Amino acid sequence: MHPAPNPLAALAGAPIEEKAALIQSFYERIVFHESGIMYSMMKIDGDTVRPFEPRDFEGIESFDFEGWRIRPKGPWEYRNNENSITTSGIYLASQVYRYLATGDDEAMTQALKAFHSLDLIYRFGEDDDRPGWMGKPYGFRLSDQTSGDQYHDATWGLFSFLEIAPEQERRRAEEMLIGFADHWRKIDYTIFYLKHTWSNKHEEHSYNAIFMAINLIAYHLTGDPVYKAESDRFQKISRWKTETGVGAWKRKIRSGEIGDWMFNRLVEDHLGPNEFLCWETTIHCKFTAVAAEIIHKLYPDIVSEPELVETLETWWKTWPIGMDEDLMPYYYFIVDVEKDTWRPAPRTKRLPRDQWILGQPGLSYTSRKRWMEPLARFLVTSVITAEHSTSMHAPSIELAKRIMENVDEIRIKWQHDPDEKQIVPDNADIKSVLSSEVPASYLATFWRGRRQGYW
Repeated sequence: MHPAPNPLAALAGAPIEEKAALIQSFYERIVFHESGIMYSMMKIDGDTVRPFEPRDFEGIESFDFEGWRIRPKGPWEYRNNENSITTSGIYLASQVYRYLATGDDEAMTQALKAFHSLDLIYRFGEDDDRPGWMGKPYGFRLSDQTSGDQYHDATWGLFSFLEIAPEQERRRAEEMLIGFADHWRKIDYTIFYLKHTWSNKHEEHSYNAIFMAINLIAYHLTGDPVYKAESDRFQKISRWKTETGVGAWKRKIRSGEIGDWMFNRLVEDHLGPNEFLCWETTIHCKFTAVAAEIIHKLYPDIVSEPELVETLETWWKTWPIGMDEDLMPYYYFIVDVEKDTWRPAPRTKRLPRDQWILGQPGLSYTSRKRWMEPLARFLVTSVITAEHSTSMHAPSIELAKRIMENVDEIRIKWQHDPDEKQIVPDNADIKSVLSSEVPASYLATFWRGRRQGYW
């Protein structure tokens, strides 16, 4: 793939419709590899945006892939495809919404391309005798790494696609959705993730909602009670209708249930008695919102309209946590459960390599760096909340519009160092990176909202 001209500077100050057109035109030109699989994050290199290359990691500390059966050739493959499943799923949903809003044939063309990306990744699992396995396609080939949130976005895209898909693609999408449920049940919802075993079987919040949705879609498509039984088991332990991830931490700390939260050791000398380090917690709002809406659509006896509204409002209200008025969210922030306040985490000394959390260089210290994925997640959560909640209808639309109006060449990036002092030099590969979620989430939000007449 040849580098593409970078028009991102033109985003600042443009009307939201013009931004949507600019992102659409730019994104569809750069985000598909010649294999048909979508890239996830991409390198912003001056006036161009391109895939990551070995030269981008000279002098950079990186994850070592120790213990992996199938290793990427290097960190450039890791970065290029870390979120290819998520990117494909969000982009597919965005093009479905675009088609429903406009009937544009080009929207169908792009939807089919995004579907093809997911299908190709699914085929890697089939070829490895693991139908239903969606591994992160490092180097555009099979891997043994995935996570429930990748499946969430694939499920969202494929389920949305059923409404407009041609017959052949619709049947394949249904097969894939059923395969997701079958595979996760077969592995007992447990995966080897990065450097540790991760069991999702006892999740109570967003991942619980994800697996309920996956199983209920399969139940809807097949009528097989095994999927309903799986959903029922998750439902019995679920808390996501009334409690967010941040709310869970507050409850556990107040009740003395809290254990040793591994991320707290990054700031152990900076925490008060009622504080914890928040890491990628508020952004689970989108997982819950999308999953809850799917469940309600299929089985309103499981998630009723009032329950859906309560769920959406509860998770939407978390948007200010970790986010200043500048709409550039902090990656690390500390929450005080008694005062119900938050503050940015300080810049801390780096832990020795053998203590890096999950083996990741970016999880070896805290700083006041910013990251933009919360903007993507709250865009989607806002447009869904606006459609179902009376009391939060206007505020949700206002937040979505405000975020879209502020998306620019900084807020479409993955991570940002506001003063060039927050990200250490050997971790600098995370800067100047196109977000794997903001572009497609912007399009999904814009077109869903346009169809509803919000803008």
